[in-house]
Amino acid sequence: MVGSMIAPGCQVVLDERQYPVLLAFLERIAAIGDVNFQLLQCVDHRPGYSVSYDNDGSPEQDEEIDRLMSELVQSLGFDAGSIKEPGVIADPAEILNRIHRQDVEQMLTSRPSNGT
Repeated sequence: MVGSMIAPGCQVVLDERQYPVLLAFLERIAAIGDVNFQLLQCVDHRPGYSVSYDNDGSPEQDEEIDRLMSELVQSLGFDAGSIKEPGVIADPAEILNRIHRQDVEQMLTSRPSNGT
């Protein structure tokens, strides 16, 4: 499913722990909808990193993708001054579970009542 989300010529340089994390986040991005997401680069330079991507989503979808990509960078354990919490590797399962719970809460609160 995520193969089409990786742009031709995309450079991905990650270790064996990081690659499954990237795939999990790409699957989450795919669940946002048809936004034509393309990963252009995801490289761990140790220290430093390069991540670039493009998409054609709505402003709300863009915001969600930007948030997910920021959390991806934290979950991959990249080392750079631009990281939200340098030196902290976030638990990707915890992040993805929290996002799923937020989606369910949003779905339940936006569901129209049946008048009962």
